[in-house]
Amino acid sequence: MVVHNPNNWHWVDKNCLSWSKTYLEKEIINTTYTHDTITYTLTDINSVTGDCDVTQRKGKVLCIYDMKLEFAYKGVQDEDEFTGKIILPEFIHDQEEDEYEFSIDSDSHKSEVRKHFIPVLKQKLMKFQNDLLRAHEKDVQHTSS
Repeated sequence: MVVHNPNNWHWVDKNCLSWSKTYLEKEIINTTYTHDTITYTLTDINSVTGDCDVTQRKGKVLCIYDMKLEFAYKGVQDEDEFTGKIILPEFIHDQEEDEYEFSIDSDSHKSEVRKHFIPVLKQKLMKFQNDLLRAHEKDVQHTSS
Protein backbone atom coordinates (compact mmCIF):
# COMPACT_ATOMS: atom_id res chain seq x y z
CA MET A 1 0.00 0.00 0.00
CA VAL A 2 1.47 3.35 -1.02
CA VAL A 3 0.39 6.28 1.11
CA HIS A 4 0.86 9.96 0.28
CA ASN A 5 0.59 11.52 3.70
CA PRO A 6 3.02 14.37 4.46
CA ASN A 7 4.32 14.24 8.03
CA ASN A 8 1.97 11.30 8.68
CA TRP A 9 -0.72 13.76 9.72
CA HIS A 10 -3.82 12.26 8.12
CA TRP A 11 -5.70 9.27 9.43
CA VAL A 12 -4.80 6.04 7.61
CA ASP A 13 -6.38 2.64 8.37
CA LYS A 14 -5.56 -0.85 7.24
CA ASN A 15 -7.98 -3.73 7.77
CA CYS A 16 -6.02 -6.66 9.19
CA LEU A 17 -8.78 -9.17 9.99
CA SER A 18 -7.71 -11.71 7.35
CA TRP A 19 -4.07 -11.31 8.46
CA SER A 20 -5.21 -12.03 12.02
CA LYS A 21 -6.73 -15.37 11.06
CA THR A 22 -3.59 -16.36 9.15
CA TYR A 23 -1.43 -15.25 12.08
CA LEU A 24 -3.48 -17.27 14.58
CA GLU A 25 -3.35 -20.33 12.33
CA LYS A 26 0.42 -20.05 12.15
CA GLU A 27 1.19 -19.07 15.75
CA ILE A 28 -1.56 -20.77 17.79
CA ILE A 29 -2.54 -24.03 16.05
CA ASN A 30 -0.62 -27.02 17.41
CA THR A 31 0.01 -25.30 20.74
CA THR A 32 0.49 -28.23 23.09
CA TYR A 33 0.69 -28.62 26.82
CA THR A 34 1.21 -31.79 28.85
CA HIS A 35 0.25 -32.10 32.51
CA ASP A 36 0.63 -35.42 34.31
CA THR A 37 -1.03 -37.95 31.98
CA ILE A 38 -3.04 -35.44 29.89
CA THR A 39 -1.86 -33.71 26.72
CA TYR A 40 -3.85 -30.80 25.28
CA THR A 41 -3.40 -29.59 21.70
CA LEU A 42 -5.07 -26.68 19.95
CA THR A 43 -6.16 -28.21 16.65
CA ASP A 44 -8.06 -25.52 14.74
CA ILE A 45 -9.19 -21.93 14.56
CA ASN A 46 -12.95 -22.33 14.06
CA SER A 47 -13.63 -18.62 13.62
CA VAL A 48 -12.15 -15.16 13.85
CA THR A 49 -14.79 -12.42 13.65
CA GLY A 50 -14.96 -8.74 14.48
CA ASP A 51 -12.64 -5.87 13.63
CA CYS A 52 -8.87 -5.59 13.44
CA ASP A 53 -7.22 -2.44 12.10
CA VAL A 54 -3.79 -0.88 12.21
CA THR A 55 -4.16 2.86 12.08
CA GLN A 56 -1.99 5.95 11.98
CA ARG A 57 -2.83 9.53 12.89
CA LYS A 58 -0.52 12.45 13.60
CA GLY A 59 2.53 10.21 13.30
CA LYS A 60 1.38 7.62 15.85
CA VAL A 61 0.77 4.03 14.79
CA LEU A 62 -1.62 1.97 16.87
CA CYS A 63 -3.95 -0.93 16.49
CA ILE A 64 -7.59 -1.27 17.30
CA TYR A 65 -9.14 -4.71 17.44
CA ASP A 66 -12.20 -6.29 18.96
CA MET A 67 -12.53 -9.88 17.86
CA LYS A 68 -14.28 -13.06 18.89
CA LEU A 69 -12.02 -16.10 18.63
CA GLU A 70 -13.12 -19.72 18.64
CA PHE A 71 -10.59 -22.54 18.88
CA ALA A 72 -10.92 -26.33 18.77
CA TYR A 73 -8.74 -28.51 20.94
CA LYS A 74 -8.21 -32.14 21.66
CA GLY A 75 -6.93 -33.86 24.71
CA VAL A 76 -5.46 -37.27 25.26
CA GLN A 77 -5.35 -38.99 28.61
CA ASP A 78 -3.79 -42.41 28.55
CA GLU A 79 -5.58 -43.97 25.54
CA ASP A 80 -8.74 -41.81 25.70
CA GLU A 81 -9.24 -38.78 23.45
CA PHE A 82 -11.61 -35.90 24.11
CA THR A 83 -12.36 -32.69 22.23
CA GLY A 84 -13.83 -29.32 22.93
CA LYS A 85 -14.01 -25.65 22.01
CA ILE A 86 -12.39 -22.66 23.65
CA ILE A 87 -14.14 -19.37 22.96
CA LEU A 88 -12.74 -15.93 23.68
CA PRO A 89 -15.76 -13.67 23.11
CA GLU A 90 -13.76 -10.46 23.53
CA PHE A 91 -10.18 -10.20 22.36
CA ILE A 92 -9.61 -6.45 22.59
CA HIS A 93 -6.56 -4.23 21.98
CA ASP A 94 -6.58 -2.60 25.42
CA GLN A 95 -7.15 -5.77 27.44
CA GLU A 96 -4.76 -6.99 30.11
CA GLU A 97 -3.90 -10.67 30.32
CA ASP A 98 -5.95 -11.16 33.48
CA GLU A 99 -9.05 -9.68 31.79
CA TYR A 100 -9.46 -12.47 29.22
CA GLU A 101 -12.60 -14.48 29.90
CA PHE A 102 -12.59 -17.81 28.14
CA SER A 103 -15.59 -20.04 27.68
CA ILE A 104 -14.83 -23.75 27.45
CA ASP A 105 -17.30 -26.00 25.66
CA SER A 106 -16.41 -29.51 26.72
CA ASP A 107 -18.17 -32.46 28.25
CA SER A 108 -15.19 -33.37 30.36
CA HIS A 109 -11.91 -31.94 31.61
CA LYS A 110 -13.23 -28.35 31.60
CA SER A 111 -11.53 -27.39 34.87
CA GLU A 112 -8.23 -28.96 33.84
CA VAL A 113 -8.28 -27.12 30.51
CA ARG A 114 -8.97 -23.83 32.32
CA LYS A 115 -6.27 -24.43 34.92
CA HIS A 116 -3.49 -25.81 32.73
CA PHE A 117 -4.06 -25.05 29.04
CA ILE A 118 -5.63 -21.56 29.11
CA PRO A 119 -2.48 -19.95 30.64
CA VAL A 120 -0.41 -21.33 27.74
CA LEU A 121 -2.93 -19.96 25.24
CA LYS A 122 -2.94 -16.55 26.97
CA GLN A 123 0.83 -16.26 26.68
CA LYS A 124 0.62 -16.80 22.93
CA LEU A 125 -2.24 -14.30 22.55
CA MET A 126 -0.29 -11.63 24.45
CA LYS A 127 2.21 -11.53 21.56
CA PHE A 128 -0.49 -10.71 18.99
CA GLN A 129 -0.58 -6.93 19.39
CA ASN A 130 3.17 -6.35 19.00
CA ASP A 131 3.34 -8.72 16.05
CA LEU A 132 0.34 -7.00 14.42
CA LEU A 133 1.92 -3.58 14.73
CA ARG A 134 5.32 -4.76 13.54
CA ALA A 135 3.80 -6.43 10.48
CA HIS A 136 1.69 -3.46 9.34
CA GLU A 137 3.11 -0.17 10.62
CA LYS A 138 5.11 0.35 7.43
CA ASP A 139 1.88 0.16 5.41
CA VAL A 140 0.22 3.09 7.16
CA GLN A 141 3.17 5.48 7.48
CA HIS A 142 4.80 7.57 4.81
CA THR A 143 8.58 7.51 4.93
CA SER A 144 10.15 10.95 4.75
CA SER A 145 13.27 10.22 2.72
